Amino acid sequence: MYICEKNIVKNKETTLTLANGTKLCLSAADSSASYVGLYLASGSRNDGETLGVSHLIEHAIFKGTDKYSYSELMNMVESVGGEMNAYTAKEETCFQIAIANNHVERAFSVLSEIFHNSVFPEEELKKEKTVVIDEIESYEDSPAEIIYDDFEELLFAGHSLASNILGTKSSVRKMKRSDVLAAYRKLYRNERLVVSYVGGVDLEKIKSFAQTYFGQTTDTQQEKLAEKPFVPRGTNFNIVKNKKTHQAHCVLGSYAPAISSDLKFASSLLTNILGGPSFNALLNLKLREEQGLTYNIEANYTAYSDTGVFAVYFGTDYAKVPQCQKIIANLFADIVANGLPEEQLATYKQQILGQLAISDDNYMSLMLNNAKSCWWFNHIDSFEEVSRKINAVTNEMIKKVAAMMLSPEKINVLIYK
Repeated sequence: MYICEKNIVKNKETTLTLANGTKLCLSAADSSASYVGLYLASGSRNDGETLGVSHLIEHAIFKGTDKYSYSELMNMVESVGGEMNAYTAKEETCFQIAIANNHVERAFSVLSEIFHNSVFPEEELKKEKTVVIDEIESYEDSPAEIIYDDFEELLFAGHSLASNILGTKSSVRKMKRSDVLAAYRKLYRNERLVVSYVGGVDLEKIKSFAQTYFGQTTDTQQEKLAEKPFVPRGTNFNIVKNKKTHQAHCVLGSYAPAISSDLKFASSLLTNILGGPSFNALLNLKLREEQGLTYNIEANYTAYSDTGVFAVYFGTDYAKVPQCQKIIANLFADIVANGLPEEQLATYKQQILGQLAISDDNYMSLMLNNAKSCWWFNHIDSFEEVSRKINAVTNEMIKKVAAMMLSPEKINVLIYK
């Protein structure tokens, strides 16, 4: 039985909620393949004292269920050319399958099995703990990646958002099967799940598969997840760590608007203008093209449920770090004071909309983005709606976001040398 249904774009997209609380997010596409995913609104923020347990579950959840072994589950997908993947983030865990349209029911069957019936065999769990420890060590060998984790650990110190998604080698080694099962039973809940679909199969048939595989099971445990709201710290940090790297790695950044903020689109646009993937990103022009100070500089904005993070990363010779920081500070100060020239702002709006249009053609990415939107906002923005929101960003909004994220008193710095 469906308890609500809403058509988002006529004959193209549908969201609805099943009686057990599971949300469905279905989108038709002119494609010979189907992309099916589970978006669970739980991640490392919900690990509690067992750091890294959400990530370990994501690894080990495929290793067998009540009915199927690991090899049987994999064979159901891979024997027909399908692909399966998963990831864990701070507030979400996602599983996705890409498969030919005529085999799409297999995707629903396999995803339902792992979500509802995984058993986490002891021997398989031991293997996956070793794999995760290797993953942690590989990150430790990549300063350009691990510096982001260290930065957020400092930025969110004392809060669950500070925890590394992978956990620590010590926490993973100590983890018992009983810890994994307890977290799995607590976190893998119907009311925190979105089943998302993009593909070429009729949506009524997909709705039927979703009801069959995800609409029957009800949760016996009704405990609500207690999430401690984040309160920004009052003091900033400026820290240099001796990592004996060949070049200096630097992250500077600040708190940023949360996912539900009215300034989310302005924050995304400003971040793209400063350090997006295009050649004309302002930081790339200032530091790389004009001065030759760095090979790689980028800006990122991550929105969480009750806060966000804006961060700029660059790598350079340690002696050049002060020069880079001065150029960045001057650029930030100019935007805080003046915003952007209207013509330039209009150009960058067209650029980000072009990037989004290309991204929409990646159906796996679209499927996951739809799921996230469905969870947080109970609807899917069409490209036309996103375009309208991007185009509605004014220079005053840019200046307001800049004051929040770019002002010198807001900036935190972490440097590896």
